[in-house]
Amino acid sequence: MRIFISLKTTPYEDELFKILCDLKKKIRGDIKWVSKDNLHVTTKFLGEVEESFLQEIFRIVKETVKISKPFSFEIKGISGFPKKDFARVLFFSIVDFDKNIENIMKILDKDFEKYHFKREESYVPHITFGRCRRNYINLNEYKFEDFDFVVNALGLTVYESILMSNGPIYKEIETFNFKD
Repeated sequence: MRIFISLKTTPYEDELFKILCDLKKKIRGDIKWVSKDNLHVTTKFLGEVEESFLQEIFRIVKETVKISKPFSFEIKGISGFPKKDFARVLFFSIVDFDKNIENIMKILDKDFEKYHFKREESYVPHITFGRCRRNYINLNEYKFEDFDFVVNALGLTVYESILMSNGPIYKEIETFNFKD
C-alpha cells in the first residue's frame, strides 16, 4: 500500500479549483495538473508499506492528534519547488504563523524515523497543484491574481494513494480529529 498522512480541513477545494482553472490557461509548459479531488496538505508521505503496518500508523497518528488542537491557516499565493524561478512542482502557498503544520510534520517525521522512514529535507506546508513533466517553469514570469482565504485544520487523515494511468486516486482509510 502507498500511504500518506494529510490534514483534515474545512473545505477549500472548490475555491482552489477555480484558481487552478485560471492557472491552466496562463501557465505554459508540459504540466501534469492535480485534480480537484486530490488537492490536500500532506503532513507525511510514507510510500509503500505493508498492510500489517497500518495499525502502527494509526497509533502514531492518534498520539499526534492528542497533542494538537484545531487551528486555522491561510492559503495565499503561488510558488514552486525547488524554487519559484526554477519550479518543477507548482503549489499553493500556506501561511501558518503559529507553525502548527510544521510542528505536526516534525512530530510525524520523528515518530516514523524509528521505523526507518526517510526524514523530510524541509518543512514547507503547501498544496501541490501541478508537476512539470519536463524542464522547469519560472513562475516569476507570470502575474497571478491575489487570493487569501482561511481554512480550519480539524485533524489528520491516513490515505492510500492508488496509482492509475490517468493519475492517482486517494482513498481515505482513517481520520483522527484534533482534541478541543
